[in-house]
Amino acid sequence: MAENPVNMEIFDMADEFIAVANRLLEEEQKDLGQISAAIRYAAARFSAHEAACRSGDLSVDKEKAFNWYTEQFSKMLAENLDQHIEMAKQR
Repeated sequence: MAENPVNMEIFDMADEFIAVANRLLEEEQKDLGQISAAIRYAAARFSAHEAACRSGDLSVDKEKAFNWYTEQFSKMLAENLDQHIEMAKQR
């Protein structure tokens, strides 16, 4: 139960990033693939920064961090792909 407010805050922050992406797409006519690549790069860069801040020796912890972030992204991507599949079925 205590995790729900934290999760909602995470979703709210994610929505802010998505709003920027949507603005770039709709108002600035940027390429969808480039926007998506920029978000992935930003996530990777900031995640590497987080890993470096949390690690005593990133060269030792690199593989563990890589595996953890990869697993997290994989789960999030699978969940969102499933949501899109369900929405498509409802149309």
